[in-house]
Amino acid sequence: MQIDVWSGYLAGIAIGLFVILHFWLAGKPAGCSTGYGNVCGYLSKKVRYYHEGEYSNKNNMKLWFLIGIPLGGLISALTSSDTWHWSFDMGMYDTVLPQTDAAKAIWLIFGGMLLGFGARLAGACTTGHALVGGAMLNPPSLLAGAVFFLSALIATQLLFNT
Repeated sequence: MQIDVWSGYLAGIAIGLFVILHFWLAGKPAGCSTGYGNVCGYLSKKVRYYHEGEYSNKNNMKLWFLIGIPLGGLISALTSSDTWHWSFDMGMYDTVLPQTDAAKAIWLIFGGMLLGFGARLAGACTTGHALVGGAMLNPPSLLAGAVFFLSALIATQLLFNT
């Protein structure tokens, strides 16, 4: 089945329904930063942090949610009428990122590590706070979501308007 354009409205409604359904079925909010910690536990047997507490059960719904994100993107790409290929193209961010693929990869991995650290520090990732916490009308998550969006707006203005 080929689809010309995936609707952002349809995707937003689907995500909202998923968040509510997940909480209703599992009794826990959806999120992917714990799943990332589970992957780290599989990859690093000697780092005790990834084998205790919320990471003691490696095969859980949050791990499968994390795995489903790129799989869903792949299904979307493969069923789209546009041609699909691997790329390091970052759109407008290519003007502020290093130009070689190796340097860009290092910079993006470093940024991902900072995001992971921030997610652990804040108790959830941006998805967990803004989407899941927002859908549950959790006041700290609503505040965190507002801070995320405001920070992104300021950072974008500083990068592209100076």
